[in-house]
Amino acid sequence: MNRPGRLARSSCTRIRAAVFMPLTVFALSVSLVGCGSSSINGDSGAGGGSTGQGGSSTGTGGGAVTGAGGGAVTGAGGGAVTGAGGGAVTGAGGGAVTGAGGGAVTGAGGGAVTGAGGGAVTGTGGAPAPTCGAPGQACCTANSCNGGGCCVANLCIAAGSLCMGGGTAGTCMAGSCQRNGADGGTVPCGAVGEACCGGAGANPGTCTAAGALCVAGAAGAPAMCRACGASGAACCAVGLGAANRCDTGLSCQGPAATQTCMACGGNGNVCCPPNNSCNAGLGCANPGAGMARTCMMCGAPGGACCAGAICQTGGVCVGAVAGMGGMCNRCGAAGEACCAAMGPTACSAGLSCQGAGALATRTCEACGGAGQVCCPAVAGGNVLGSCGMGTECQRTVGDGGAANLCNPCGATGEQCCGAGAIANRTCNTGLMCLAADAGGGGPTCR
Repeated sequence: MNRPGRLARSSCTRIRAAVFMPLTVFALSVSLVGCGSSSINGDSGAGGGSTGQGGSSTGTGGGAVTGAGGGAVTGAGGGAVTGAGGGAVTGAGGGAVTGAGGGAVTGAGGGAVTGAGGGAVTGTGGAPAPTCGAPGQACCTANSCNGGGCCVANLCIAAGSLCMGGGTAGTCMAGSCQRNGADGGTVPCGAVGEACCGGAGANPGTCTAAGALCVAGAAGAPAMCRACGASGAACCAVGLGAANRCDTGLSCQGPAATQTCMACGGNGNVCCPPNNSCNAGLGCANPGAGMARTCMMCGAPGGACCAGAICQTGGVCVGAVAGMGGMCNRCGAAGEACCAAMGPTACSAGLSCQGAGALATRTCEACGGAGQVCCPAVAGGNVLGSCGMGTECQRTVGDGGAANLCNPCGATGEQCCGAGAIANRTCNTGLMCLAADAGGGGPTCR
C-alpha cells in the first residue's frame, strides 16, 4: 500500500514528463534546421531539384523533408529550406529559396533555375504566343483558324462574325460561310463538300474552312471545296504561302501542276519551309546545282558541317572549301564566336556580336544593360537596337563609328523611352516627351 507522499511524487513526475516532452522535441527540430549544410546536404539530390512553371524536374535522390509548419527541404548544396511558419532560409551554395508559406519555386514563364552542380532546369510555360489563327491574324497551316473561324483572303475571322471579302458574304459557322437563301434558309459554302464561296468567270471562288481547296467543276458543274493539306492530298491555296499549304510536318512538293503534300523535316526528307528547318538533331544540307535541300545527320556543334557549309543552331562552319568540308564550331554563347554577323540569330538572348574585324574574330558579349552595346533590334522597337528597362538605344556621335549604346531614358533632359512617334514615347511621371528645341538633338523628357 502506497503512502500518500509517494503517490503525490509519482503523479508530479508524470505531469512534468507530459509538459516537457513536446518542448524537447521542438528544440531538437530547431537544432536540425540550424545545422545547415551537413544535415540538409545529406538529404538532397545531385544537381538540385527544381520546378518550372508548366514543367518539373527532380534531382536524383532528392527527397523532401517536412519541418514544423510544413516547410520543405530540397536541392543539394543550395536547396531551399522553409522554417516553421514558412520563413525562408538559404542552404549552403545559395540555391533557390521558397517564399513565405513554403510555396514551390517556380520559373516564371519557363525561366532557368540553377541547382547545385549548375544544371539549368527550364519549365514549359514560356512558349511564345501563336502568330496565326486568331481573329485578324494570318491563317495557320492548311487554311486553319482557331475555334472554328473562317479563313478569308488569308486572314482569320472569328466564328459568328461576318465573313465578308474574298468573294464571300455571310456568317462564319465552324469554318463554313453561311448566307441567307432565297427560301429563307441558309446556304453554306467554303467547307469540304460544299460549293466554293463567290467566284465569277475564270475565278472559281474560295474556300474558308480548314483543309479545303476550291476546285473548278468540269462540264459546267459548280466549283466545289475539296480536301487539301493532308499527307498525299493536294496542296492548299497558293495564297497561303509556302509554309502553310500543308499540315505541320508536310510541305508542298512535286511538279507545279500536280503538287501534293509530302513529309518534310525528317532524316532524308526535304527541309520544311519557310526557313529550311529540320527535326531536332538534323541539319539542312545545301548541295547546290539545283538539288533540293535535304535534312541529314550533319551540322551539329562540334561535328562536321553539312554540304554548303551549313551548321545547326549553335554552330558556325569553319574551314569549308567551296561549301564542302569544315567543322561546326560552337557559337552564340558568352565569349564564343558569333553564329552570324548581326541580327537575333548571331548570339543567344542578352548577347550581341561584338568586336572589330572579320566575323571569325568577333565574339558574343553582354548587351542591353546601362552603358552596354545595344542588343539586336526587335520588331516594333527602336530601329537602332533594344535595351533593358529604363534605358534606350542611342546612336553614338563623333566616336569613330563605335556601336550604339544603351543610355538612361525618361528623366529630365534624357531621351524619351520607346520608339515611333513622339506621342508614343514615354517619360517618368510628371514629364512629357517633347521634340528637340532649336539646339537640335532628339526628343527629350521635359
